[in-house]
Amino acid sequence: MKKIVIFSGTTEGHMLSDMLSGSGVEHHVCVASDYGSDVMDNNSLASIHVGRMDALQMKDYLNGLDIRETDIVIDATHPYATEVTHNIKEAVKNIGAIYVRIQRESIDCDESINRYDSVAECAKALDATEGNILLTIGSNQLGAYCENVSDETKKRTYVRILPVNESLKICGEQDIPSKNIIAMHGPFGRELNTALMKQYDIKHIVTKDSGVSGGFEEKLEASALVKARCHVINRPQDDEGISIYKAFEMATGKKYDDDKKMSIVIAGYGPGSNGCVIADLNGMIRESDAVFGAKRLIENVDAKRKYPVYMPDDILDILKKDIGIKKAVILYTGDCSFYSGASKMLQALSERLPDANIRVLPGISSVSYLSAAVKESYDDAILFSIHGRNDAFRLNELIDHIIYNRKTFVLLSGDEDLRNVAGITEDHNLDCRFIVGKDLSYDDEKILTLNTKEAKAYEGGGILTLLVINENAKKRPVTGLLCDDMFIRDKVPMTKECIRNESIIRLNILCGDIVYDIGGGTGSVAISIGALHPSLKVYTFEKKKEAYELIKKNIDNLHTKNVIPVLGEAPQILKDYPAPDRVFIGGSSKRLKEIICELKMKKAGVRYVVNAVSLETMAATQDIIRDFDAKDVDIIQISCSNIKKIGEHNMMQSENPVMIFAFTI
Repeated sequence: MKKIVIFSGTTEGHMLSDMLSGSGVEHHVCVASDYGSDVMDNNSLASIHVGRMDALQMKDYLNGLDIRETDIVIDATHPYATEVTHNIKEAVKNIGAIYVRIQRESIDCDESINRYDSVAECAKALDATEGNILLTIGSNQLGAYCENVSDETKKRTYVRILPVNESLKICGEQDIPSKNIIAMHGPFGRELNTALMKQYDIKHIVTKDSGVSGGFEEKLEASALVKARCHVINRPQDDEGISIYKAFEMATGKKYDDDKKMSIVIAGYGPGSNGCVIADLNGMIRESDAVFGAKRLIENVDAKRKYPVYMPDDILDILKKDIGIKKAVILYTGDCSFYSGASKMLQALSERLPDANIRVLPGISSVSYLSAAVKESYDDAILFSIHGRNDAFRLNELIDHIIYNRKTFVLLSGDEDLRNVAGITEDHNLDCRFIVGKDLSYDDEKILTLNTKEAKAYEGGGILTLLVINENAKKRPVTGLLCDDMFIRDKVPMTKECIRNESIIRLNILCGDIVYDIGGGTGSVAISIGALHPSLKVYTFEKKKEAYELIKKNIDNLHTKNVIPVLGEAPQILKDYPAPDRVFIGGSSKRLKEIICELKMKKAGVRYVVNAVSLETMAATQDIIRDFDAKDVDIIQISCSNIKKIGEHNMMQSENPVMIFAFTI
């Protein structure tokens, strides 16, 4: 049989060793440090060598194992450990054994991510930035970073390293202040990354493209949540190889059997009582090695092992460390395909355990349970959730559904949500019935029918599901555009109705878009856009305090809570907000090109509409269209006249002509 040597130090090396051990295959594992040895599982089939080796030492080590031409050496080191990979190749070449490289799965990134071919190149770019920096590239590249940044930049750099003496020593050699050292052992999930970045007010995070198992995705998600710029060091160009399953097949001559792969069931447990659980699921729970789920769900479940966790990072951490778990069941309340955390869990499992056998089982949702209990169908209803997501934007979307639909089912976080929903319907002068299902399927189940006043005062606690009945539901307007006389104006300039509507049409807005309105004025453009559909998120930027306060009044008056007013001047203020899909520019304070440049860094393919009255703005916009090679250009001039009665005559009063430029960059 072939002798097998794994140069490890990564999750992939650990997993391959576990697979070989689980199949009864003897093998050797090399790790660089005691830390690498600590994360390996002790068993008689895996012989572990600890210590760094150069090419000559590797050759001597392999000769000591009597490695021959037919034996296999597997390189499962880090994608960026280029020197180690070079040494392994040299040692194997001298011996003539079979060399195999494990390739770590990569992740597709947004084009707005800053990418560099080296740490030095990244460091030089960061030296020209402002704000705190989180360095997550390990200690080995710390020297290259420090050599290319100023002392001031070093002072605002926080270094995350492993809690081992070697890494701490390197930080000391590079004069990293102790308060700037974060020595922690991973894995680092999105939540922990986010917490650390908030704690240290991080504006830039530096990471390697370390793939799914290296926590790269969690860093991207955290940086997006805290609105930090993500700077990525590209992988070496020759980083090519095969999966751990293909390597297993090459090493052993057989496929990794499906019955040895982990079997995972993601299931909906229903509203909560055992009586609502489908029979197949109960059998799977009994046969499983472990069950995961919220504490109240699993406390009465009959299983070998129970873990009261439900977040993907927590569950994956246990699944990867405990090789005794071959069959797992992950439980979620209700139906796992209806506003459930199961969708994120499925995505995480598919990416990080790609060869696991995953099955999804449905459950009875609290909506279907309540609809049956009150004899109201839900095939003609809106289904919505504010459970754990009851912000103003989400509530604005909910009230829009209630206004235009007779029946709206809502998943709630608790009785405070019920009071908020009732209060908002009252603000909109809606006369609704509130049918509340409390602790559905349990022995103390209650179904209550409340009017608005009763719903606003409800304090009954419990697990609540809501059905809102609006017998006077309106028909949704086809255009949805707002008139000038609907806005509070005072002395603030406002884009006129006909210009506003023509401009909005040319933005080609789609449901779910993020829209910027730069130079908000009264907020008429932003609010008119927000009124088109509740799924839109509109940021209106205004530098003048008086106009900003007026925008807030108009938002409250017209109930467009999906419009977010921002006080500040473009382009500087734009850096802190998510990349837009559409941008309207009604006022640029002679900084039009700077604004476009900043937005282009955020995202390509954005649709712009610029209103120009002065010849200077017209010329500047035409220059941008030319210089940026804009696509789908549409330019019109609009002149309009209002009729005003003066004495016995109706006189035409003309407005300034306006050029409307529409284009995509």
